[in-house]
Amino acid sequence: MIFPNYNSCEYLFTKDLAAHIVYAEVKHFVAEMSLHGPSEDEVRTLTRTLAYKIDKDLHWTDVDELIDQVKHLNRVAAGTDEEVRLNEARTVDNRAYLAGKYLPYLRSNIDSMLSGIKPRYEVAA
Repeated sequence: MIFPNYNSCEYLFTKDLAAHIVYAEVKHFVAEMSLHGPSEDEVRTLTRTLAYKIDKDLHWTDVDELIDQVKHLNRVAAGTDEEVRLNEARTVDNRAYLAGKYLPYLRSNIDSMLSGIKPRYEVAA
């Protein structure tokens, strides 16, 4: 059945949108992976998926590094990282400082991965 009222709409695909897609996919992958960590095949499959979604060639070792960085940030947020200083009363808490320290590094790695993306219009169904 065809719905004549539903028209395709255009949106601007930018480097920032691609960075959000990469971060969201890697974060979801980290949340769903096994406790033993991902295999090389799983990382390569994620890399192919990301490359398809953002239409750019990616190297699996770069994606593997992003996975490690997101895992590190998750440990910081959970308070299980060795750098976290948290007392029982929760009056000493450096998790926000550590997240602020590591997030720019993660963002710069994503930006360097996506350096060649040019803004273009895409059509969403």
